[in-house]
Amino acid sequence: MMMKAAVWKGINNVEIEDIPMPSPKSGEVLIRVKSAGVCMTDIHIIKGEFPYTKPPHVLGHEIAGVLEHDSNFFKAGDRVIVETYIGCGTCFYCLRGMKHLCVKGEEIGYVPYQGGYAEYICVPEKNLYKLPDDVSFDEGGILESFMCPFGSLYDAGRLVGDKVLIMGAGPAGLAYVIASKAAGAGKIILAGRNSTRLSQAKSFGADVIIDIDRDDIESTIINETKGIGVDVAIEAAGVPKSIANAFEFVRKGGRVVLYGIPGQNAEIPFPVTDIIIKQLKVTGSIGNPNMWKTALELIEGGRISLKGMVTHKFSLEHFNEAIDLVANKRDGVIKAVINP
Repeated sequence: MMMKAAVWKGINNVEIEDIPMPSPKSGEVLIRVKSAGVCMTDIHIIKGEFPYTKPPHVLGHEIAGVLEHDSNFFKAGDRVIVETYIGCGTCFYCLRGMKHLCVKGEEIGYVPYQGGYAEYICVPEKNLYKLPDDVSFDEGGILESFMCPFGSLYDAGRLVGDKVLIMGAGPAGLAYVIASKAAGAGKIILAGRNSTRLSQAKSFGADVIIDIDRDDIESTIINETKGIGVDVAIEAAGVPKSIANAFEFVRKGGRVVLYGIPGQNAEIPFPVTDIIIKQLKVTGSIGNPNMWKTALELIEGGRISLKGMVTHKFSLEHFNEAIDLVANKRDGVIKAVINP
C-alpha cells in the first residue's frame, strides 16, 4: 500500500509524493498521523543549515495520531502522542535516565526513523503516551515542542514564588511562560521583540511584558524586582544580547537556564567573572524526557493548557506553504501544524 508524504529531497526541496506505507518491526506500532507540528529545526535542515540528517527523508518529530492496531499496552483507535528520543538502553547516560544524551542516540524524524510529515508512521511502542481526552490532536501534535522547555525547568530547581525572566518571545519563550506558571512562579517577565507574540504572552500567563525595541529593559527589571534582580533568567532566543541580558539581570545566587542555540558564527559573551562573583548556577538544557508523565498529569489537571499555541493548520499538500510561513514568522504564527 502507498501513502502521501512530504519528502525532503535536498536543500530547499520538499516534494509531496506517494511512498510505501511503513510496516511495524518488532516492538513497533503503526500510527495514522493526525497532526504534526512544524519545528524550526526541520526548517534549518531543509535549508541546509543543520546537518543532522540526510535526504531523501521524511522529517517531522512533533506527532499525534491514532493507533491502527492493538499492541501490548494500547488498543486500536487509541489517541496517542509520540515521544521522539530513542536511546540504546545500555550506555552510561541511558542507565542514568538521560536517554536524550545517549552516545548512540537517535530520534524519530531523523535517519533511520521516518518522521510525521506523512499519513502513517511506525514508532516504538515504548515511545507512546495516551493523549488526554480533552486535548485536541493539534495540541498533542505540538506537545513535544513544549516538552523541551518544560523538561529543562526540572534542572533549574523549584520556581515556587520566584521572579522569572524569559528572554525571547518565540514558541520556546511562550512555552516557558506556560511551564513557569504551572511550576508556581511568583512573577513571570517576558522580554522579546515580536509585538504580536508579546501581546499573546499575557494570555499564556506572563505578568510583565517588555518590548526590547521600545522599552527600557533595565529599568523595568529594577522596578519589578526592587533592584535585586530576578531569581531565574531563562534564555530562549539564542541571541548574544539576550544571553548577556540573562546574566546581567539575574540576582546574586540566582539561576540562569540556557536553552536558545546561537548561530554558528555568533560571538557569545560568557561572563565568567560575573558567574563567580554573583555565585550563579548556570544550566544548559535541551529538555528532560522523564517529564512527559508529569506534563500530561498537569494537562489533565488543568494546570497546563496549550490552547492558543496552534495558530495555523495546513494539509500535507500545502506543506511548503507552512514551511514558508514559519520560516518567515508571518501572520502572527506561533505554531503551525500539518494535518496529513
